[in-house]
Amino acid sequence: MVCAVLSARVSPNFIEKVHSVRLVPRIAEALDLNVIADLISDACLCLPGTIVAEQGDLYNLEVWRAQSILGRDFKYPETIAERTAIELAHHISLAGRRLIVEPDDE
Repeated sequence: MVCAVLSARVSPNFIEKVHSVRLVPRIAEALDLNVIADLISDACLCLPGTIVAEQGDLYNLEVWRAQSILGRDFKYPETIAERTAIELAHHISLAGRRLIVEPDDE
């Protein structure tokens, strides 16, 4: 699996600036909350700001539980820009996974 992290400044409607993008690959036998939380924590290491993720990414946990597990400010998307940033991160992670799993056979 691949986790894509997008560090960006957003306004309510737009992504104003993308500061950095990270891809963190991980091999795991099974997916559970601990594996996902560790992957998100590793990917966000040393990046400032609040982590924004879809509810399904953290098994629909309440915000306060996700914050306590991750040890950082956390929220679910509330604005168009936050949803757009998550969508962009999904596209980046999918492209990264395809590069890892399906190498170009020339």
